[in-house]
Amino acid sequence: MTNKYLRCLTQVGVFVLAVNIGALAQNWTPDRLPEKFSGQINAYTPTTTKAPTGPYEIRGSWSMNLKREGTKADFSAAVNMILSDGWVLTNSTVPPNFDPSTRNAHTHHITMTDAEVTMLPNNAIQVSGTATVTLNGGPTPFAQQSPLTVVITGGGTGPDDVEYSNVTLTFASPASGHFGTEPLPGVVRKVEKRK
Repeated sequence: MTNKYLRCLTQVGVFVLAVNIGALAQNWTPDRLPEKFSGQINAYTPTTTKAPTGPYEIRGSWSMNLKREGTKADFSAAVNMILSDGWVLTNSTVPPNFDPSTRNAHTHHITMTDAEVTMLPNNAIQVSGTATVTLNGGPTPFAQQSPLTVVITGGGTGPDDVEYSNVTLTFASPASGHFGTEPLPGVVRKVEKRK
């Protein structure tokens, strides 16, 4: 009698577990993921201590395409960097007459191909890989290849929520020596669903 009861209880437990795993998997199926994302980066870098500069303003556009059923992604960004007003106000070496050339304006193109996609809780998407970074279209003073993690998050899945609203870019060394180690925030402006 006890064996039948335990066997029945075990079968019910396995059934409940299977239903819950199936429901969880349904939320993360590749066909439910958007195919393309794009938006803007709007961030400030921290002030560097090695050669005190910054903070820099970082502004620019980004895009990401999910592929291979949502397991890989291509990411690209084109950003401007310029020393911020905070730098101007706190730096004693700034000339008294404002000179825009002292702001060290420059551009970076950032690309990742076939980066790994990981689904995070709350429908967040993490993309990690090796990024190639350029400076004004050419090589950077640091190695051009750096680990980069891109995370897309949102407010929820309710009728008034924005499912995918925020993006962050987090660089590791060597690019973190220029961009900083803190996540650089931005906004998701466009999401294209699979057809």
